[in-house]
Amino acid sequence: MEQALIFIKNAKRYFKKFVEIKLNCLKKREGERDVLERVVEQVLSKVDIVDVVSMYVPLKKVGVNFRALCPFHQERTPSFYVSPSKQIFHCFGCGVGGNVIHFVMRIENLTFTEALKVLAEKAKIDVEFSQSQSAKDRALAKQKEELISLHHDCFEYFQRQLYLRENIDAARYILKRGIRKETAKQFGLGFCPENNNLYELLAKKYSKEIIDKSGIFIERNGKNYCRFEGRLIFPIFDTMNRVIGFGGRIIDDSRAPKYMNSPDTLIFSKSKVLYGLNIAKLSKEKDFVVVEGYMDVISLHQEGIDNVVGVLGTALTQDHSFLLRRYKNEVVLCLDSDQAGKNATFRSGDILYQNGLMVKVMELENAKDPDEYIKKFGKDAFLLKKQNAMFVIDFKIKQISSNYDLSKSDQKIRFVREYFEKILMPISNEVERQEYIKKLSQITQIDEDAILKEFTKNENIKLKRIESIQHFKQVQQKSNLTEEERIKKNDIDLLSIYVEWANKSESIRNAVTEDDFCTEDIKILFSSIKNLINEGMELTYSMLLTFVDDEKVLSELTSFSSKGFETEEAAKRAIEELKTNNNRMLWLRREMLEAQKRGDNEKVLKLQMLIRKIKDGKEGI
Repeated sequence: MEQALIFIKNAKRYFKKFVEIKLNCLKKREGERDVLERVVEQVLSKVDIVDVVSMYVPLKKVGVNFRALCPFHQERTPSFYVSPSKQIFHCFGCGVGGNVIHFVMRIENLTFTEALKVLAEKAKIDVEFSQSQSAKDRALAKQKEELISLHHDCFEYFQRQLYLRENIDAARYILKRGIRKETAKQFGLGFCPENNNLYELLAKKYSKEIIDKSGIFIERNGKNYCRFEGRLIFPIFDTMNRVIGFGGRIIDDSRAPKYMNSPDTLIFSKSKVLYGLNIAKLSKEKDFVVVEGYMDVISLHQEGIDNVVGVLGTALTQDHSFLLRRYKNEVVLCLDSDQAGKNATFRSGDILYQNGLMVKVMELENAKDPDEYIKKFGKDAFLLKKQNAMFVIDFKIKQISSNYDLSKSDQKIRFVREYFEKILMPISNEVERQEYIKKLSQITQIDEDAILKEFTKNENIKLKRIESIQHFKQVQQKSNLTEEERIKKNDIDLLSIYVEWANKSESIRNAVTEDDFCTEDIKILFSSIKNLINEGMELTYSMLLTFVDDEKVLSELTSFSSKGFETEEAAKRAIEELKTNNNRMLWLRREMLEAQKRGDNEKVLKLQMLIRKIKDGKEGI
């Protein structure tokens, strides 16, 4: 397996770093301990991964663990698990895993030190990280700081240009769109003239590497041009009021595209940013209104509706839902009124709802978007529409049922199937699901019990199909392993069980020895870890993962640990199976080598067949 090979390749380096840190800590007095290492231990002991993950996604308790839809990839059936006892997470769909620090790193797009700082603040651990960052983190942090500084300089340049006489056409366009001067200043609007000297100005202060990484310039025929030339500029702020990107709109409608955004950079990703959130997060309203465009946001704010945010020319994402959920639990979708807008509302409503937000939908008639609506009908009419917004599931039912003639049996059957898939399946709350089974019965005049029976059958079939696909993938992965790879993977799994149980069970601590490992690198690592444990160090699985920065390695370790050995006996059985499997495979391979040397081809063939049977799981281990 690829993960196993990567682990073998990198494990020695990871564990060497881990061992050095821990041994140094043993030798130092408490007051002299390394700041970063101490904070890692404090954070992992004080911060509960369940509390942190549930800030982003709604978790459901399943046995001893929690389960949810994975926040890192799109899925309909939950495959993301959080273990409160081991303080780790793992997704069996996309393979991501780790401890609470890795989770925050991934979901907030932060470095290790940045994520640790966020968690330290949550745990009220007062520390100074500046001297404790790794070289990699320091370099990345420096680049981010420079990019933020460069964007701020560009922001000031664009603002100045808007109010120059030679750029009067841009000012006229703003007036034409009904934007007042105070509103333009509130949102920091600017203008990028053609044939400007912005690149030359920035080159006096920043390196070419940083300017290139900003994504603001395009190179053509050996010259650098600002991608926003001739456009009205909408600066994009993060939640800390820092400019991290730009949007630009042409002012004469003579060329396409009308709108253009910054590309994704180290500090900007349009799938993780909402326009106007830096202002809207301060609103006293209980909800957010989500719209599509820059002008929608600006026009509504100008009329005193201060809880409006906009997506940046992209579909609403899970990351957007996490961002909204950080501040409020309710969202009103007010996207464009054309068919594309309705389709976007359908998709966006699903994402927001499945991530634990209360979602309503506004429908605007006689206007193509919120900007046009508020200018035609005014603030009061807009707020009345908002007050009468429809719950997202009812909106979906309305959209789906409009496609069918329910007086015809064949169309009614197709409607029920689509209702199962798009209405009932995404609902995890049983009370809510029962309510919408009742509603389906009312719409179709089909008995509730019959609907429930058929839906349960359909749901079970779908779950079995998903389980079959997952099982097939696991079998495929196993069958692709060579004998050597399988032995190495067994060593990793054996080490994983040992780390998890050595501090809890003396018999397991004594049951595993160096001789049980066939791979030299893993044998050395095991020896180092065993020495640390024998010296009295409490080595938790979560702490171990902190020193692994390769995502594939994290996936391998958390996947194996998530399979769970809740009892000491189960762990012992797994250890014996792994040891037996390793020893038998090693013996068979040595026998085969001896047979090859003797030229005993018949013996070689028999041993190869036996090894294949073991690999395929057809021979007992």
